[in-house]
Amino acid sequence: MKKIIKIIGNILTSFLIIILLAILVLSIYSFIELDIRGKEYCNIFGYSIFQIETGSMEDTIKIEDIILVKLGNENIKENDIITFRQDNNLVTHRLMRIDDEKYFTKGDNNPTEDKPIEKKDILGKVEVIIPDVKIWKSVFKEPKVIISLVVTTMLFVLAIAYKEKIGEEDVR
Repeated sequence: MKKIIKIIGNILTSFLIIILLAILVLSIYSFIELDIRGKEYCNIFGYSIFQIETGSMEDTIKIEDIILVKLGNENIKENDIITFRQDNNLVTHRLMRIDDEKYFTKGDNNPTEDKPIEKKDILGKVEVIIPDVKIWKSVFKEPKVIISLVVTTMLFVLAIAYKEKIGEEDVR
């Protein structure tokens, strides 16, 4: 039974370390792309993440919700929620209709359609909406929380490594 618990502990620890490393790598990559190279958005395996800044799509998407956008303007059809460039801004609205080469969009909470856009202005289609991120964002911005998480993770890893070392010494 102790061996099984030890194996499960090793698997969980490895999984946690891999997740934390992946988050670290993606954060560094995003920082480089956005802040150093000055790009509008990051392309991570054909997807990008955006935070909603206005209430034009409420109740479907609320202010400070996070959206995952599949980049590319292929396979876009009416009623899809898309992210596009308009007047030097990135906008996320519903595609209402397509007439010839013009795409007409409208925010769910707006009374009128936007001015038409072209296919080349479309960044991609919203695939996932992650609601209620505001509370998590405010919690994880706190240095106390981040430091506590890092210290707890390190202590967890050290405790497991220490137990493994004691177990090896008992076997000898």
